[in-house]
Amino acid sequence: MKCRFFLTAGVILWCACRAWAVGNPSDGLSDLMKTFKENPSDAKVTVALLKELNKQGKSGQEVVDRYFQTQPEEEYYKEYNWEIVRDYVTDINAPQFKFLFKNQDRFIELYSKDDVYQKLDDVFVAHLEKFYDRNRADYEAQLKRIEEIGYAHFDVVSDYFYIRQLKAEKKAEDYFYKARKLFRYFPENRPMIKEITKGALEIMTDVSRLKVIQLWAGKTVESKTDFEAIYNYVEISQKCGFFDVAKRYASIAKNLASKSGDAAMQRKAEELMKMIN
Repeated sequence: MKCRFFLTAGVILWCACRAWAVGNPSDGLSDLMKTFKENPSDAKVTVALLKELNKQGKSGQEVVDRYFQTQPEEEYYKEYNWEIVRDYVTDINAPQFKFLFKNQDRFIELYSKDDVYQKLDDVFVAHLEKFYDRNRADYEAQLKRIEEIGYAHFDVVSDYFYIRQLKAEKKAEDYFYKARKLFRYFPENRPMIKEITKGALEIMTDVSRLKVIQLWAGKTVESKTDFEAIYNYVEISQKCGFFDVAKRYASIAKNLASKSGDAAMQRKAEELMKMIN
């Protein structure tokens, strides 16, 4: 009996330790970092490490830099290297981004114009976003610099910010056409789609056009966790006559607000319930 007790206790202790190790993300990161340092030219290990860093909200640029030190420039065009640049390079000053920009025509030949421009657009926009609200003069200077280097998608990058001015000026028609353009070039940019949806609710009344916005707004509520996105989605769905959709997401918003314990959120959720009744 005593031996059985110690055996059982030992199994429980081993399971607990194993569960802690599996549940501790820093262990996985440490192991990946060690493997990467031993062989920084391994693309699969590099991607696994970058994914883990990204999951933990940490920059992977140093890893990218070290990896590309092992790659001759003619290998930059390989698909696995393009995917690393596409998915993990976010700094406008990164050597890999500069190489992509300088050789964009070659990348377009190998992959696609939309994919290459989407990557370039994303990095330029992220760079400008740092200046837009903080220092408008610096923003204008950086925007001018992008124009002067002859970027073919300069108008797309510029319109990403210009649409905010159109909203402030309540120019609904121009706003709609810019929105459609931005949806095409930034199809996965959920914060942008959410912002455009909110702006459309403020200045647009044409239901046929609101339906286009509503279609894209669906991307912002896929996770069912963003209360503000859901609020906008209920409101625009109701305006478009999609009452069943509005009712379903109003219930989701109510549940989120209830779980949050946030009084302001709960009041807004009640507003939605009244809206759909």
